[in-house]
Amino acid sequence: MGQILRIAVVLFGIWLVLRILKRALTRHHSEPSSAPPPADMLRCDYCGTFIPRSEAITGNGKVYCSGHHAEADRTRK
Repeated sequence: MGQILRIAVVLFGIWLVLRILKRALTRHHSEPSSAPPPADMLRCDYCGTFIPRSEAITGNGKVYCSGHHAEADRTRK
């Protein structure tokens, strides 16, 4: 009975070591993530919030985060 238990423990140990090695090798050979490149950020001339270039509103040579801030800046002295 002790011999069977010893064999079971050794087999479990071998399985565990192989599993750990397989995970380690898989992580090192994985493809680089295909995440999109970081967005080009601009600063709102009214409040200073940074926003992506694709969401920016431009007017009078300035950049704004919303139409409300563009209008508020136009009326501000």
